Amino acid sequence: MKIKLALIIILFGISTHQAQDKITVAIGSKSTFIETYNKNSWSEDFTLDEAYRLGPTSVKTLKDGVKTSLKWIDLNNSHYKTFQKEICRFKTMEKELFKFHGYVDEFAKEMTMIFYGESDGSFKIEIKPYNSYSVFITFPDLERLKRFKDLLDGKSANNEIDDIFKK
Repeated sequence: MKIKLALIIILFGISTHQAQDKITVAIGSKSTFIETYNKNSWSEDFTLDEAYRLGPTSVKTLKDGVKTSLKWIDLNNSHYKTFQKEICRFKTMEKELFKFHGYVDEFAKEMTMIFYGESDGSFKIEIKPYNSYSVFITFPDLERLKRFKDLLDGKSANNEIDDIFKK
């Protein structure tokens, strides 16, 4: 498979479940890969935590979910309600399984994006496996969610990277 564009963003966040130090999004012709990395406490290196492949339908669903989240953030800022709501569900496949087998529905994992609104106007958004307590990605603030949306839309976190791929 040929990857057209690789985008990297560093997200530093605090979460009660898990914090991702770095998220990468690689967009190919028929697949998008999202990987999370955590920084090693003993060095400056990052360790791959999780990596998933999303097909075109799942990417569209995730993009729509991010757009919905942005609207809900505005609503929560004006209404100040405590609530939890599932935004969307989409299928993913672990990257290594996909590389070995191609897409096999039995190996796919259903993920869910959940919005947690608080009465003070704050929020948290989690992407996690459906019916699981483990969390794949957490967005505790608007800026990180917007940067993730930009990556899904093909905009790089670094203009130098865009220049390399344009050549």
